Amino acid sequence: MSVQPHAHPVLTCREAQTLEGELLVDEAAEWLAMRRAGEGIARQVLEDYLEIRPVPEHLRVLALVGKGHNGGDALLACAQLLADYPRAKVDLVLATRVEELRSLTARALEQLKGRVQVHFISEQSDVVLLTQMLLKFGGDAGFHICLDGLLGMSFKPPLREPVAALIAAVNAFERIDLRASVDLPSGAGDEVREGARRFDADFTYATGVVKRPLLGGIADCGRIRYVDLGFFDTTAGKAVVTEEVVLTDAVLDPVRRLRAAAADKRTYGHLFIVGGSAFMAGALLMTVKAAIRSGVGLVTAFAPASVASSFAAQVPEAIWIPWPENFHGMLNPRAMSLLLSRIHHASALVVGPGMGLGRSTELITQHIVKRVDLPILLDADALSVRGMEVVQKRRSDYARIVVTPHMGEFMRIGKLSAPNNSLEAMLGFSQVYNVVTVLKGANTRISDGETVMYSTLGGAVLSRGGSGDMLSGLIGGMMAQGDVPVPLAVARGVTLHGLAAQRLARDKGQVAVNTTQILDYLPEVLRA
Repeated sequence: MSVQPHAHPVLTCREAQTLEGELLVDEAAEWLAMRRAGEGIARQVLEDYLEIRPVPEHLRVLALVGKGHNGGDALLACAQLLADYPRAKVDLVLATRVEELRSLTARALEQLKGRVQVHFISEQSDVVLLTQMLLKFGGDAGFHICLDGLLGMSFKPPLREPVAALIAAVNAFERIDLRASVDLPSGAGDEVREGARRFDADFTYATGVVKRPLLGGIADCGRIRYVDLGFFDTTAGKAVVTEEVVLTDAVLDPVRRLRAAAADKRTYGHLFIVGGSAFMAGALLMTVKAAIRSGVGLVTAFAPASVASSFAAQVPEAIWIPWPENFHGMLNPRAMSLLLSRIHHASALVVGPGMGLGRSTELITQHIVKRVDLPILLDADALSVRGMEVVQKRRSDYARIVVTPHMGEFMRIGKLSAPNNSLEAMLGFSQVYNVVTVLKGANTRISDGETVMYSTLGGAVLSRGGSGDMLSGLIGGMMAQGDVPVPLAVARGVTLHGLAAQRLARDKGQVAVNTTQILDYLPEVLRA
């Protein structure tokens, strides 16, 4: 995929170094990029801190500074934090002598002169001495934020002392609320083995380019934030072609525009949703609620007959069709005519939320895949090995199928013996079954068989029942509107879901919230 405003390339550290060398042609360009990086990191780390508690006026910051540009970015982030919070206290730990700093890093340090406390580590520093230093600087309260700017993408293993000791001491120091790395956690890189020591980041702020080591797994890298420095702006950027891209919220820009004056409900599509069972009806209800908020014109829900009337009272905006249940409280496959007799009204389908695992669900899913030529999203209980065999044989002139598994479901339908979220696994699965795959996780992966799009949005607030059901409703609503290819509609749904979840966490925290509260933040995302 070539560069688009909503999808920027993911590169190896070596590729990113080459690109920066071509774009940052002189010191002025490098300094501008560093300033943008520092300001972006400071802005985002304050927003992310809100997931814990409001940012205190007397903010306490610990910054670990190496000699390279990552250290300079960390210093400029500290300068911005001091500008935003004049009562903040910043302690800098320099891992090198001042005279060894790169020129722009030294320039950034000079701008902080008299406003921060600077501390140095020596070759003799060990974990015990460094821990004592942290206790002395941090006091009983410790630090609100720790910024890691020790090592960058040019790092080659192994970690050398005393930097290794400093990283070990900070990793073990409990009095830090939020640990953030600049660009890459120190100790990470293209050539680093899994399990090697590195800075344990809660967040990593990828500056300019998202580097591939961040997306190989989630160990030690924490949550990823992309700080766009304009490297891929369409007017001044660099043309890059890659199989992996990271999504930006620009994917939602068309949805944020004024709608046509002559539009009516039919303009924005009609989504059908088939789901629910007597023992898991709530999943269907959450999917329908999310679909209603997606911007789709009409939603028709096929619900278990025992709950359809009560759901209609809760969500009157949807059309509710009662579906007869079998002895086990699941949708009866013999009632397929309820759906097929109305299918000419639909523009997309969602199948699976709360249906329950079993032969009845398999039969309904298989019938729909065989006989309905519209875009279809299969989620939750509609994801089965037998169902995927039918998907694989789907007519080539039918619209694409979208599947939305978490890793456990992906292992089941992909017949994997161990978790695998690699590029090869994603592309291979999507090609074999000719589907758009949405692999849900800390970094959600979307693949159409040619490209993998990463969404780093959302976070741990989504680690609760029902978040996937609402994602299906949002994606289904985007698909039903039919104004873009299916993979792009999927990307819109994933991005909207993730951004709303972040706003919820920043407003209410990650813990004491309800899944459906995400819906209350959708308007804020679209009006931002």
